Amino acid sequence: MAYSMAVLLGRAIPDMYDGLKPAQRRVLQTMYEEGLSPEKRYVKCARVTGLTMGYYHPHGDCYGTLVNMATPWNNNVPWVDGHGNFGSTVDGPAAARYTECKLRPSAVSLLLQNSRQWEVRPNYDGSRNEAVRFNTAVPSVLLNGDSGIAVGFATKLAPHNLRELVEACKLANSSTRGKVKIEDAYQKLVPDFPTGCDIVNDEGLRNYIRSGSGSIRLRARMEVTESEKVRGKTKNRITFTNLPPGANPEKLGEQIKDALEKGKLDGISEILDESDLSGDRLTVVTKPGVEVGNLSRQLYAYSDLDTNYSAKTLVIDGVKPVELSPFEVCQKWFQWRMGLLERVFVAERDSVEVRLEVVTGLLKAISKIDQVIRLIRESESKKEALVKLVDRPLKFTRGQAEAILDMRLYQLTTLDGADLEEEQEGLKKRLSELETLIQIPEERAKHIQAQMAELAKRHGEARRSSLVDPPAQAATPSRSPGAKPPTGAPKPRFVKVDFRKGVVEQVKGPRGALVVENKEKLICLTEAGLLRKVPATFKGPIATSFGPLTLVKKESEVSQRKYLSVFELEGSLKAVVLDGSDLCKCTSKGKSWLPEGAKLVHFGENSFTVPWSSSRKRKLELTLSTVKAGKPGSKGIKIAELKDVEPGG
Repeated sequence: MAYSMAVLLGRAIPDMYDGLKPAQRRVLQTMYEEGLSPEKRYVKCARVTGLTMGYYHPHGDCYGTLVNMATPWNNNVPWVDGHGNFGSTVDGPAAARYTECKLRPSAVSLLLQNSRQWEVRPNYDGSRNEAVRFNTAVPSVLLNGDSGIAVGFATKLAPHNLRELVEACKLANSSTRGKVKIEDAYQKLVPDFPTGCDIVNDEGLRNYIRSGSGSIRLRARMEVTESEKVRGKTKNRITFTNLPPGANPEKLGEQIKDALEKGKLDGISEILDESDLSGDRLTVVTKPGVEVGNLSRQLYAYSDLDTNYSAKTLVIDGVKPVELSPFEVCQKWFQWRMGLLERVFVAERDSVEVRLEVVTGLLKAISKIDQVIRLIRESESKKEALVKLVDRPLKFTRGQAEAILDMRLYQLTTLDGADLEEEQEGLKKRLSELETLIQIPEERAKHIQAQMAELAKRHGEARRSSLVDPPAQAATPSRSPGAKPPTGAPKPRFVKVDFRKGVVEQVKGPRGALVVENKEKLICLTEAGLLRKVPATFKGPIATSFGPLTLVKKESEVSQRKYLSVFELEGSLKAVVLDGSDLCKCTSKGKSWLPEGAKLVHFGENSFTVPWSSSRKRKLELTLSTVKAGKPGSKGIKIAELKDVEPGG
């Protein structure tokens, strides 16, 4: 339990009020104390990480933490201004000795305010004071997103837009007074990802907004342009930008190539990584005449172009982990900010009162300057002069007398009464404002909202991610009445007729050409009914723009058998028996044997029934089920007697 709490509080889970893990807070505190402000020059990252480890973080190198706070693809509002090679979504950063950094203006304005009022504790060796949390001016825990795994706990925070968070906090404060319904703030709490990917507006997103946990579906943005025409058919370029977090063109390219090799994808002639300084871009060039809509749906299905972000808003509230909704985080943060500013304003009021007392004393000293100077000169010590200034007839307060004695004589004689009177008026006005802010919570809430609005205007940006409707599912072939539609990616099967045995068999088929022996050719049947013959030495997917292959056999085996093929035409299922020797006569470009407008049907995960015309002139129904059909090329499973099927359809 002790180890679990140490990991929770000291390493893995961010604080709810400043949104930082201890390592992040220590890096930023070191940079602030070393004076690495935005207007100063850059310094080596190795210097920052070394000082951080020496001052506050002896547990290990924190360069990765620094880099993560500087990269724009990980943060809506980065805290660190990095100079040098900080990597990309594909490549890692250069070593700390080569890169430089300093604080961004956003870090100073949003995180590092009121440094004298930070809650602190002794560092690991008691030599310095370490911040427990910063006095953040916005709920930064929801701003940039983060993740962490502790002992028995895990968190994955979704990032949000700064301007929308400010509006949500206003509504959160109003809702605590019963003026606004919680549902009114939901539209302000839709996540906004730094990469600008699209967010699908589905039940998973709504679950996240309501409870803080949910699967948020993210999709890359797609743009289609015509590339060129080949023999009257158009080649298209499908360009994907604004990729989901964690996806990059290199990874996506590998996923698409893997799907091509397994026969899950087809119709692609080229995959291009067009990423540059403006962002990541992946372009897929189609083959001539390929239908873009179906191919794009397959690309989303078989790669991280469409992915889920499993959000869980688990944060540290005080000394314990709590799971909250985004709106509850805004409510609790606003109440914390109200109490924090009350303490800040009290401390400022005390300092203003001290300064006002001094200024009032200096104005009084100016009016009696000759008497003050003579009294000081006649005194034998500072202590004696202090007593005379406090006593009659001058009657200065002790604080005023000490301020006068701390000044040099020429400073005392050159005091400008007009400047002091102006300062006195400003101090009185500020003191009145502070008393109002301390005594009236509503005025303090208005101050917080005005400050947040000004910071959002200065550091906020327009929303990057757009809400989109759930994408339409790919169309599936019609089934007979009562049949269940296929779910997921079907595992294709084909039906063959074996005249030697006198049976109809169902055999499992792979998604692509499997080369089994040399000096053999493969006969491939595509979804659209095209026949392909390729040499056994061919490696990789079959070059076809008609989707997954449903029949793969050696030429010698194909020529010895007859095959039963099922197709859809004019809303009904029909069949035809093909001689294997005819199949082997197909050209390399493919030979279509289906009637015009027909579409080949292959048998997937769900069973359905096919009506036949039997040789006995009576209706016969064959149930093509999901029973295990064996490996490709196996004998298969008997599903009907040949005498009940009329050859030729």
